[in-house]
Amino acid sequence: MPVDHFPSTHATWLDAQLTIAEDGDRAVADGDAAGAERAAAARDAIRRHAMERYAVPLGAYVSATGLRASGERDELVSGFFAGPMADDAFFRRWRAGGMPLRRWLMNAMSFHCRSVRRDAARERGREAGGGAADHAMQSAVESDAAMAFDRAWALSIVNEAYARVQDELASSRREGEDEVLRMHVIDGMPYEDVARALGMSRAECFNAVRRTAARIREAVRDLLREEGVSNSDLEAALAEVMRLVEG
Repeated sequence: MPVDHFPSTHATWLDAQLTIAEDGDRAVADGDAAGAERAAAARDAIRRHAMERYAVPLGAYVSATGLRASGERDELVSGFFAGPMADDAFFRRWRAGGMPLRRWLMNAMSFHCRSVRRDAARERGREAGGGAADHAMQSAVESDAAMAFDRAWALSIVNEAYARVQDELASSRREGEDEVLRMHVIDGMPYEDVARALGMSRAECFNAVRRTAARIREAVRDLLREEGVSNSDLEAALAEVMRLVEG
């Protein structure tokens, strides 16, 4: 992962790794055998990143009622990571399509579940699916699954953003601002009680929370950019994340 957690440009780490992989492929074509190792390392890094961020949201998605019939949750997720996502072209197609990463992965997992269910039906000697009623029921199930995925994804994004801000505050020796935020926002303590407990003024506590909350929102924006959200859609996506977490 990048050392700079808060890049000043819009060139994301995912874009950089994909470029390294593509450059490695071109190097191989030009006779540089070492290019294959560079390309493989970049793709492996992308997959690890996706697994770390998306294992829980994808697990929530396949755990939704109805999709469980496709198989065990952990088997479906690990099968997705080892199958569709292991294709070298998987993330290249994502970048070319311009879709936010979470939607790309959710759609790909949906196809994977349907494929697993279809294969299981064939093994039982019948076709999967059974008409308009089944299709309508499946649509409702997928809608519930998508909501479960979105909620788990939003929580993972906010938690990752908060962890980045905590690291930033610790590196600049401003851990006290994080303590104020946790006491007021997480523990629900009034500013007056926080100020008394930490030997600060109410205004200092208020400003610390405001600064830290603003930095978390900016870290969420950084993560959304990494997900492929365009600048024009960034504020709407940020509002959606906050709504999902609060909900």
